[in-house]
Amino acid sequence: MRTILNKFRILLYNPIIVYLILIIGIGIVAIQSAIPLAKINYPNLPANYATKQLMFVSLGAFVAILVVIIGVDRIRALRWWIYGFWMIPLLGLFIYKKFHIPIPLVKEATNGAVSWYNLPGIGTIQPSEFMKIGIVLVVADIIQTHNERYPHLTRTFKTDLHLLVKIMAAVLPPAFLIFEQPDSGITMIILFFVALMIFASGIQWRYILTVGGFVAVIVTLFILLVGVFPEFLTETLKIDLYKLSRFSGWFDPFGTMGNEGMQLAKGLLAIGSGNLIGNGFQSSLVYFPEAHTDFIFAVIGMDFGLIGTLITVILCGLFDYEILNTATLNRGHYNSYVCIGIFGMLFFQQIENIGMTIGLLPITGVTLPFVSYGGSSSLSYMILFGLVLASYIEGIKIKHNEVDYHERTLYLKTKAYIKDNVKFDD
Repeated sequence: MRTILNKFRILLYNPIIVYLILIIGIGIVAIQSAIPLAKINYPNLPANYATKQLMFVSLGAFVAILVVIIGVDRIRALRWWIYGFWMIPLLGLFIYKKFHIPIPLVKEATNGAVSWYNLPGIGTIQPSEFMKIGIVLVVADIIQTHNERYPHLTRTFKTDLHLLVKIMAAVLPPAFLIFEQPDSGITMIILFFVALMIFASGIQWRYILTVGGFVAVIVTLFILLVGVFPEFLTETLKIDLYKLSRFSGWFDPFGTMGNEGMQLAKGLLAIGSGNLIGNGFQSSLVYFPEAHTDFIFAVIGMDFGLIGTLITVILCGLFDYEILNTATLNRGHYNSYVCIGIFGMLFFQQIENIGMTIGLLPITGVTLPFVSYGGSSSLSYMILFGLVLASYIEGIKIKHNEVDYHERTLYLKTKAYIKDNVKFDD
């Protein structure tokens, strides 16, 4: 019991908990402020949606405490079990989507997306949100095990290629299943945080620059094709037209305001209407879809103005910084790669959500972590937050042990020096 209490006593020195509480508080207020807008699309939406979000977060906090008590090492031992457990529902969704075979509890959205299970008495659950946990645990283990086997000075092209093959073998199957739902947003999140973990793994820079340059060329070429030769993508590459329509709305939101660009154009108008201090709680001055989920940042801008958006962005930045600080404390250990992966998830999702809301990036349906409404997202990120806290505790212990070691070494060296070189008068 004393060991558990000591763990939580260490956490009192980490401001990340305060940052998270403030971010969640902003989310609760913003969700409640978005209810009048959300009810336009969802008339049966209950007025206490903010309370439901608080319940999800509270359940997640309880699970996060369990994660801290269990510790990262024991969870690492279960990594493949967690990975395999969430692969099963993903396979079920894929079978239902592609082969139209009835799978119990599968829920199909009105736009044809198949990403959820409807659990009686509980609600919907999105397996892809929890699959991210399994992937980050498995990839971190692959990198750590590889680095222990091949220290930095023994790295070659062959060993680096071996690492990449092992990582891709673990990442591509779930990423493919999620992309086919279709859910390009979470697929991009997975690919981004895995790329960041590979970047931090110690792989040689020339490979990173080569692959990064290749990806940049492909993305640029794709965007050019969408704008100039969309027929090539739809007819030759067989890409669904509705996916490309998001780019049309991104390129010219106000010119396509009656169709593809409506959501972005209305979101921009909402943010612009907020000015410095906003229009007030539940102002509902401008209507736009998905106000309580994808476009929650537009609600903050409309109702609480520039001040509200800046506070949100700053708190998210401070929260991310503390995760990187935890990764630094655990440098060279498994926990470090876990924290880097979690940072990658959050950072990409924050940039993509805020960027698509203000028109810098195309709309992908990515939510703002801890702020947007969503049971699966809130619960999964609270579990990941528990991993960060557990890693912070381990990092403090590692740092303490290193300091003790250096202090003992310095003491022994100093004592030996005095004994050999300093003579005292009798």
